[in-house]
Amino acid sequence: MQLFHIDADKVRVKWNNIELFSIPELLSQLRKVLRIKKWDKICIQFSDNKWTTRYELSIQDWNDKDLTGEIISNQTFSFPQKNISMLIAMPNKREKAELIVQKLTEIWVQNINFRVSEHSVIRQWNEKKAERLDKISREAVEQSRWIQLPEIKFLKSDDELKEFTRWKNVIIANMNWLPYWELTKKSSNDICGIIGPEWWFSEKDLNLFDNAKVVDLWENVLRMETASIVLWWILKNM
Repeated sequence: MQLFHIDADKVRVKWNNIELFSIPELLSQLRKVLRIKKWDKICIQFSDNKWTTRYELSIQDWNDKDLTGEIISNQTFSFPQKNISMLIAMPNKREKAELIVQKLTEIWVQNINFRVSEHSVIRQWNEKKAERLDKISREAVEQSRWIQLPEIKFLKSDDELKEFTRWKNVIIANMNWLPYWELTKKSSNDICGIIGPEWWFSEKDLNLFDNAKVVDLWENVLRMETASIVLWWILKNM
């Protein structure tokens, strides 16, 4: 059954019914792609700061912007205790940023942050591309049936970087192989994994990360998008 992740401010629960309003793009997809009819069933979910509520609905009525459905069942999911964030140097192609966001969303990274390093090829943050990344992450949540949208940001200054990493256990991924089992398993719940640019960090970049550990990932040299997934797996199992 198709799942849709809805912004909480566009959902109203009334007794055994749910009203979704100001969702013209979603309704267009329901009509033109899924060919919905009255009494067809869909799943919707929305989140607050601590959990996500998912509803199975039977569609009762809709127009160009709003939809009303009867609640069949509902579930509540709490967010994972371990908060894994990723800080990624701007890739050399914008398509790589899209792939990284899609895959990290599917495997539930809570925060995805990009930043220009000294060796980054792309050095500007495009707001229209940022909107596309948000859309890609929402589609990845729906496809994977995950419960949480990641927060996607671009860190513009060293101060923002230090604030983001201040209370986290910071792990930097080297794309080459050396054993990583010396990495402590007594880390705090909040972890920040860092992926460097294709030509690795400069000394200036590395000096921004106080007390960071460097983890070597693999026998071969990994691309950024592959390294992001491998590092996440290591951090998840710490």
